[in-house]
Amino acid sequence: MSVDPYLEQMRGDAESLMLDTFTAYAATTQRVDGLNQTVWVEQYETPGKIAGRSRDSDTDGRTVRVGGVDRLVVEGGLHLPMSIDPLDLPKVGWQFECSAVGPASDPSLLGRRWEVVDVPAKSYATARRLDVVEVTE
Repeated sequence: MSVDPYLEQMRGDAESLMLDTFTAYAATTQRVDGLNQTVWVEQYETPGKIAGRSRDSDTDGRTVRVGGVDRLVVEGGLHLPMSIDPLDLPKVGWQFECSAVGPASDPSLLGRRWEVVDVPAKSYATARRLDVVEVTE
C-alpha cells in the first residue's frame, strides 16, 4: 500500500491550519555613503502558522545570539507548506514577518518577525517546521 494518498491528506490537514500570511525576506549588503548596510529584500508571501514551544521540551531551551542578544529558539516554531517551490526554500538567516492573521489567530502576531536559525528536514513531513527566534524590534 502506498503512503502517498495518506501523506497528501495529512499535508492538506496541516495546511488547513496555516491561516496566517508571512512575508519572507533575505538579507543583502549594499554600500550606502561608503558604508556597508544590511538591506532586507522581499522574497515571497506564503501561508503559515506560528507554534509555541512544546511542553515536553527542555525548560532551559536552546539559545542563539542574534544582533548581540541571546534569543530563545522556538524549535519547529514556524510552519510553512511543503508545497513551497524548491527554489524558494527558506534558508538560515532569512526572516519571516507576519503580514496578515487568520480569523482564529492571535492578532498580536501581526507585524512580528522571526529569523530562521535551522531548516530541519525529514521524511514524510506534513509541513516545513523551521527553528526560529523572534527578532521583532
